[in-house]
Amino acid sequence: MTFQKMSGETLLTLSGVGKAYRRAGREVAALSDFTANINAGEIVGLLGPNGSGKTTFVKLVTGISAADHGSLLWRGKAMAQLRLKANLREIGVLLEGRGASYERLSTLENAHYFCGLREARFDGRYFDELAALLEIPDVNAPLRQLSTGNKLRAGLLGCLIHRPALALLDEPTLGLDLFGVDGLEKLLRHGANQGTAFLVSSHDIHFIERLCPRIICIRQGLKVFDGPKAELVSAGHEYMRKISAKQACWVELSAVIESLAIDGRWQMSTATSGQLPLRDYPQVCAVLSALQARMGDLLGIELRKVSLHDKYRSLIGEALS
Repeated sequence: MTFQKMSGETLLTLSGVGKAYRRAGREVAALSDFTANINAGEIVGLLGPNGSGKTTFVKLVTGISAADHGSLLWRGKAMAQLRLKANLREIGVLLEGRGASYERLSTLENAHYFCGLREARFDGRYFDELAALLEIPDVNAPLRQLSTGNKLRAGLLGCLIHRPALALLDEPTLGLDLFGVDGLEKLLRHGANQGTAFLVSSHDIHFIERLCPRIICIRQGLKVFDGPKAELVSAGHEYMRKISAKQACWVELSAVIESLAIDGRWQMSTATSGQLPLRDYPQVCAVLSALQARMGDLLGIELRKVSLHDKYRSLIGEALS
């Protein structure tokens, strides 16, 4: 079985979706009024702290859980009404860093099994391609004989072997070494170029930052951001300048720096150091020029671009570190 993959085609649509659970006798909202689209060929990063609703999102899409309200559409059709859940044949899933693999079977046998389960033709050449990208050392060894990282590699292969239109990857880097992460990144980029959409839920911010052009961020079941990564990172302040100075002149110097904080807030880190958010490069230059006359009072001055990690922490309500 093959599926038509048109880059940009809307595969998945969630509109006003809500899901609540009972916990310790009270109702807890896992997702509230959640709306999002996933298009073919996209690599989307799904970010949120523990308990924010990321895994619930994945479970609703795969039918493991049912939404309390709202609609889920697959290629424009209600998922609950699709005959024999045909949409699930087009979806690959890795849940919480674990594949649904059978440990008594080898990587190759698992791949054959999952293709049969989805009524897809097993493609030996494609299997070899995935195994090479993931650097699986022995595709014929039972999974129980493999390390944790290599079991995850086998689970990823089983998730992708049927060429899904959409792959939902929950913590796909968990247990992978540096080379495994590099291989996974190559694999996802290759799949996206072929039209597969990937939704990657992870606490590995650096992996998400390198890989995902689009970010969805959830906090306490609510979507707080959905858009291009570049838009999130550049919003407000693009740079952060760290400044430390001699204790004797710190109070006077700190007042000078405070006056330079045009859009941001001078953030004290210690008794003699702090951080100054800066909007853009012209403001970086203006601040440096203003500090030139006080260079003799400074012990250190450092400039860095604000990262996705910084903006994510700010978005979920934590102070920048």
